[in-house]
Amino acid sequence: MEKPLPTQADERTAHILGLIEKGFLADSSRFRQIEADLATSLQRARNFGSEYGSPADWNRIWRQRWDHVEGILRRINKHVAEMDDAISGHEMDRLGRALASWEALQGEDSMLVDSLNDLRTQAIALNPGSHLDWNALALTLEANVETIHSCAEILRAKLELLKDHSKGEVDALLSHLIAQLPNRTKAEDAAAAVDAESYDRAVMELHQEQYQSLGLMDTIKTMFLWMESPEERMRKNRSLRIQQP
Repeated sequence: MEKPLPTQADERTAHILGLIEKGFLADSSRFRQIEADLATSLQRARNFGSEYGSPADWNRIWRQRWDHVEGILRRINKHVAEMDDAISGHEMDRLGRALASWEALQGEDSMLVDSLNDLRTQAIALNPGSHLDWNALALTLEANVETIHSCAEILRAKLELLKDHSKGEVDALLSHLIAQLPNRTKAEDAAAAVDAESYDRAVMELHQEQYQSLGLMDTIKTMFLWMESPEERMRKNRSLRIQQP
């Protein structure tokens, strides 16, 4: 019998499981490590037009747009760091401060999507001979942006759990859940997608009474309210690659 396609709820649940596996129990060191790489990639992107002999006016607008993107990413990095510091702290208002940083980050992310769309449109005018090199650089930039986005989602999900549980309870709960997750390969993409069989097993694990009694399913349902659906992720196009002629 042919298996039904995963529903939107299944896909979101699988994405949450992927976030858990990728770093709930770790700090944001992975995020902090990419900052130097991101700075190098941004400088390379900013100079791309000059390297390929683009017209002066085109290059001026290109550089201005990359300056704008760098400013947005700097502010997003700041909000992610603020969330991490607040969640790791012990102050009474730490969860409220973390949520305020998350909300500010969402506004910056909307501006980032618009800015990347403008840059992708402008990149189409690059010399066709440079498209292959541009797409290679774009992949690196996209991976950096995805890492920042993933770290923010991990912290936001951790924030939801900490609203109802102590840090010790959250760590114990997630350690147990991670041990039950299907094995995944490093080749799987940054969106934390899982195969059809993994959907079935992972969702079944989540519905076991031991997780429900700890309130995890309620938290998962709450996450659906703010986590991007697959359609939203497609609409928020953070890609910089262009179609080669």
